[in-house]
Amino acid sequence: MEDYEALTPEEIEMERRARRRRREARERKRKRRMRRIIIRISILVLVLVLILVGIIKMITGIWKHFHDKSKDKEAQTTEVSIETATTEEIRADIPEEILAKELPADREEALALLKEQGKTDSDIHAVYESAAVYPDSILMHLAVNSELKQYAVSYPAKINTVFDGDFSLDVPDKEVPLYLQYDERWGYADYGSSVVAITGCAPCCLSMAYTWLMKDGSMNPIRIADFSMEKGYMGENNETFWTLMTEGAVALGLTSEELSLSKERMVEALENGKLIICSMESGDFTKKGSFLLICGYENGLFYVHDPASEARSSVGWDYQRLESQICNMWAIGAGIKTASGETEGQQTGDGETEGQQTGDGGTEGQQTGGGETEGQQTGDGGTEGQQTGDGETEGQ
Repeated sequence: MEDYEALTPEEIEMERRARRRRREARERKRKRRMRRIIIRISILVLVLVLILVGIIKMITGIWKHFHDKSKDKEAQTTEVSIETATTEEIRADIPEEILAKELPADREEALALLKEQGKTDSDIHAVYESAAVYPDSILMHLAVNSELKQYAVSYPAKINTVFDGDFSLDVPDKEVPLYLQYDERWGYADYGSSVVAITGCAPCCLSMAYTWLMKDGSMNPIRIADFSMEKGYMGENNETFWTLMTEGAVALGLTSEELSLSKERMVEALENGKLIICSMESGDFTKKGSFLLICGYENGLFYVHDPASEARSSVGWDYQRLESQICNMWAIGAGIKTASGETEGQQTGDGETEGQQTGDGGTEGQQTGGGETEGQQTGDGGTEGQQTGDGETEGQ
């Protein structure tokens, strides 16, 4: 105040203005400092935000990388599993008890087995008690195949009956018929020196094929068996020659093509509406030799009609299992009706047989290749032929 008293009014005003300017300068400096602080803080916050976002993205990327890798691994595993499931061959689960068993060595061994089985089965006991009326073959087969039981029980009453095959079978609409050798309609009929129940697998197979393909039930197993014997397709040891499935099938008005052992060829034949007759060696279906009919393929398995067993005909069989047991096979198809109403059958494939059914039922044909059979059926129904090599099958 003392300083102000010594100053003039003009000087006092100037001093006030100077002080105001200094205050304003200090305020400006303070604001500039605040702005700088705010800017620095903002930059720092921005940097921190950017760093945080980067860290989050990095963590997310790492997680996504491992997550996607895990999903890819799962996808690859699924892909491999699917591929394995589609490319791996299906294997059939066949019950051991339905497989063919070794026949007893002789009648005495068969009787011993039947005696033991008769302790728990009255029908088997009855057969054992009256064994004197049975031939060895029936006792030996019954001892290892219970499906023959009813046939064996009825044998004494039926064996003296004449079975002439003078009847026709119903033609099914949806499924290939299954004709069992031991069916009482034909099982007691003669075939060779035995009966259809024991040696008639080949006639039963060809009868099934004929009935289904030709839609004609007239060629029942007895008639096919008689035809086989008349034409010389039955050997002295009750073996059926393969020529029944070649020139014999053609003579009946069917077509016959020998198939190579190939799953693809078999499936193709079935898809084309044909049936496959196989000559089988020792294995799941027989221990001596037999024929069976392959009539379907579904879900990787073949379905067969084994005339010796209803049980084996009710399950699917994988190709690997069948392959090692097939000696030969033929794709059998329906013949073509001519204008005169007769039927022509042609066997093709590898040049085995060519034949045509003529008006008088005669057939000419020669089977070549494989060295199995050479023969010619003349116009009057006679047959000349010789079975050589491995071209014969003993039926069971």
